[in-house]
Amino acid sequence: MTKLKQKKTNWLLFLGIVITITGILLSRFQPSSTQYQKYQDSAYGFQIEYPESWEIRKETQVFENGDVVAFRKSGPSQKKYTELSDGAQLAISKPFTIDSDLVAWMKDYFSPQATFSKLPLNNYSFEVAEDCGYMECMRYYFTKIDSQIYGIALYAEGASAEKAAYENSLIYMLKSLQFNSSADRVTSKEDAVAKVKAQPEIVDYLGRVPQAKVEVGSEEDNSYLIQ
Repeated sequence: MTKLKQKKTNWLLFLGIVITITGILLSRFQPSSTQYQKYQDSAYGFQIEYPESWEIRKETQVFENGDVVAFRKSGPSQKKYTELSDGAQLAISKPFTIDSDLVAWMKDYFSPQATFSKLPLNNYSFEVAEDCGYMECMRYYFTKIDSQIYGIALYAEGASAEKAAYENSLIYMLKSLQFNSSADRVTSKEDAVAKVKAQPEIVDYLGRVPQAKVEVGSEEDNSYLIQ
């Protein structure tokens, strides 16, 4: 009887310790609280969600043919006016055309040590290249939309926990990326007004109110607010 009572006491003590440790771990666990915003580019025909704490950069030159936009997060040790070495970035290229197969072009474009793979994502087929230079590794994703090639470059570096958080954000952003068809793209103010005027409800309204005007109210980041 004494041995059974002792075993029961030991088991309860062990169970109490497990519950205590589990409670401590759960109290320390914090779910991701990253807030995302939507970025839309009417001229180049895409939209993407990005962490609201990240910068929007328009002056980057990751791709040879130029970047449309880059989203960047600087790490704690990143210095101003230097190449990104601590932090994360996702850059989207200006669309371009090639005269050969995309896979063949990539293998000719990147260094011999680059590795290649495929990634189907969001109904798009991406060709992926991972290229590591002297100081950094970059991942590049290329896809063909309406006979034009779009490139996406990802970079993340920092302490283990920070790098993991950067990677999670980059994956989320990549999954949120959506391209518009060429027919849906807006290239000028006149084009934007014409597309709005062509909407059935606007056609009906202008038929009932012929003196009404449809015009650009404001412009920001290649987007137009039509009034």
